[in-house]
Amino acid sequence: MAGSVEMSVTGGVALVEISNPPLNLLTMHVRSELRLVMERIGCDSSVRAVVLRSTGDRAFSAGSDISEFPRDARAGHRRAVQEHSCYDAVADLPQPVVAELSGHVLGGGLELALACDIRVADATAHLGLPEVKLGVFPSGAGTQRLPRTIGVSQAKRMMLLGEIVDADRALELGLVDEMVPRGQATAAAAEIAGRIAGQPALAVQAIKKAVDHGLRFGTRAGQALEAELIAGLFATHDAQEGVQAFLESREPQFTHD
Repeated sequence: MAGSVEMSVTGGVALVEISNPPLNLLTMHVRSELRLVMERIGCDSSVRAVVLRSTGDRAFSAGSDISEFPRDARAGHRRAVQEHSCYDAVADLPQPVVAELSGHVLGGGLELALACDIRVADATAHLGLPEVKLGVFPSGAGTQRLPRTIGVSQAKRMMLLGEIVDADRALELGLVDEMVPRGQATAAAAEIAGRIAGQPALAVQAIKKAVDHGLRFGTRAGQALEAELIAGLFATHDAQEGVQAFLESREPQFTHD
């Protein structure tokens, strides 16, 4: 089957790379492989941050393989469920995920990027959800994650018109968090992930969990989880080390437990 997903870990950062040239299409096989890799990462306590990228410079991903589009309702439902399980596996990781974006970031490719916590794009990136032009719509949670990222009206505009925006406009919208010159997204994403990996892992994971929980279930539920998480963190080695190091005016030595 065409396409693969590779993973390597260095210094607490997992590099996950999608390879399905030339446009890194998200076939059913690639999505299945990506979900399995994410499940492995979620169980690996040595991984403290993740960079998600693709091979080549033409596309992070130009989206789904249109030749795989189903022709009946039952198959269409199965496809949407598989997409959700893949992108949710990225979003639900306890570790933060930094997406490295260049070239085409379209359709399912943008839906995958939206499942990440931080998005870094270089100047070649073009992003959009143009599915409406095919008579369908972004059903890999694009209708859910895009409004939460750039606001309801702007998200509706992009999806209803099938608009594709360049990196500058994506930065203005908040669709990406950082824009760098061509060819520099790799270094920028690695730098962010490395800095995250240097922070105490349990505190990092608590931040991601509390934010996501509050967005999903509301402010009160988020506050309740905050109280539970901070109670546990106060008893950890890293919290005690961080406070003691501050009082002693020295750099903390975190052990990520």
